[in-house]
Amino acid sequence: MSSSSTGQCHSTAAAAHSASESLITADNSGNKAQSPALRAQTPVKLRASSPAFKPSPIKNRKPSSVASASTSQLRLAPAFTPRQQSRPRQLDEQRAEGGTKGHAQVLPVFESMSVGSDGCVERSTGPVNEEFFMKTLPAHTGQPPYMLPANHFAIDEQLRRVLVRETHAMSSVGESALPAQVHSYHSLSPQETVDVFGASFPIRQHQIKAQSIADGRCYSLHRITGTQPASKSALGAIDKWKAVQSPSIAQVYEAFTTRAFGDNSLVIVHELKPLAASLKSQLVDARAQVSEAFLWSLVLQLISALRTVHSAGLAVQTLSVSTILLSPTNRVYLNSCGLADVLALHGSLNMDAAQQGDLQAVGHVLSAILGTNAENYIAVQGQAPVVVPGAGFSPDFKELFGYLNHRLTPVVAIDDILRLAGSRVFVELDAARRESDLLCDNLRLELSNGRLVRLLCKMNFITERADSVMDPEWAETGDRYLIKLFRDYVFHLVNEAGKPVASMAHVVGNLNKLDAGSPEKVMLMSRDEKSCLVVSYEEVKRCVEEAYQELVAPTRR
Repeated sequence: MSSSSTGQCHSTAAAAHSASESLITADNSGNKAQSPALRAQTPVKLRASSPAFKPSPIKNRKPSSVASASTSQLRLAPAFTPRQQSRPRQLDEQRAEGGTKGHAQVLPVFESMSVGSDGCVERSTGPVNEEFFMKTLPAHTGQPPYMLPANHFAIDEQLRRVLVRETHAMSSVGESALPAQVHSYHSLSPQETVDVFGASFPIRQHQIKAQSIADGRCYSLHRITGTQPASKSALGAIDKWKAVQSPSIAQVYEAFTTRAFGDNSLVIVHELKPLAASLKSQLVDARAQVSEAFLWSLVLQLISALRTVHSAGLAVQTLSVSTILLSPTNRVYLNSCGLADVLALHGSLNMDAAQQGDLQAVGHVLSAILGTNAENYIAVQGQAPVVVPGAGFSPDFKELFGYLNHRLTPVVAIDDILRLAGSRVFVELDAARRESDLLCDNLRLELSNGRLVRLLCKMNFITERADSVMDPEWAETGDRYLIKLFRDYVFHLVNEAGKPVASMAHVVGNLNKLDAGSPEKVMLMSRDEKSCLVVSYEEVKRCVEEAYQELVAPTRR
């Protein structure tokens, strides 16, 4: 389009805007019609996406001026540009590093899951079916540099993929021989099987994902086969654990016995942590190499959880690499709380000794993780090799390791551990706040989605209805026809080559202005390009509300 024609179009549009509130033309049949304005990222022309039609007359509207069919050649200025949203610089730097916790080594996200021959879920690094994911929005769509790209209106791509994988993991059900329903839970799917070393002999614990009939949420059922509670009142011990809440504990909900699996099984219901797996499977068995920063974060998260448990007068007693979960974002969770109390694994319990055992178990966890690297072993004459942090670890961490393994003092205290951690406690706190900022920053981008969805639902309830119990012309006359033209303007735009214009910025910007009732004018053009109407977003919003209220009114026939 030439610059002279562009200037003529702009001046014509300005004259129409100042001359009247609405601009209407008459077609060959004498009916009055309106049409959507062409406001896109680049000057475009709305062409007929279907054969030309003759709209019904608009009722209760008094036009003040009429334009000829030549107004179909009008062109508009670039589309509305949303205000630039500030994004904290540290979040962008953090995303560039590839994780939400900058001080810790980020572990790979589980890409897919399948059920193995042993009934357990096998995780692999192959990608999940890409058809399950919404396609990534393009970063650049050829719009002017002052306009925000389409992907600005969506959450961070890495965060979105993690959340989608978590949703997929919670909703998928693997094939297995598990019963259809156990207690008040259905859709059972096997997860991970671990050995709990809280007694003189290991206890095999099968973790099963299931959905509750009561609230529809997914939970993790920990099944111990061939086991019964120590006494009839032992199940009541789980009530104390229900009140224990910590960000680093998979919360306990209930415990029950069942014969649904074909034997006497004890089941303890825990909070489900999707995509999280035990430290044993992720680090020990995989012989993964971890950084010192990750180990400090691990210790501080475990100590935080144990502090909450011990403050409630309880002890975990089953802490090991098999009962600690690690998420893709390096979050740590205690996952077998309450089992030792229900089974009374240690008989008469000395609480102080049990809590000391929990703190000692943290040292054993560090030994198991460090033991995957040959550099962390030293040979002692006449004895088996001993695990000691290698030369790459700081003196502070070596002191912490010796303290947790009783090489400095026979008694371990949480306050002493925090003293040894020193400023690293603030590193962990800052990482948690950065993660919170990241989530809030992305939540802010999704803040208006529900509002715009409600607006879209109202518009689609109204447009092009073909009910047999009502006037078939209802959706094509009066204010309802104006709503249809606005819908065409927002979603059915095509360029001069006849190709669809799929601009997210155009859609989001116009829907936001419609929902806000902006006084800004917009020109709507009919599909046959023979007539147009200039109205404000405020008027279109009023038409939507009135038509929707008329549609849902109980007295309407």
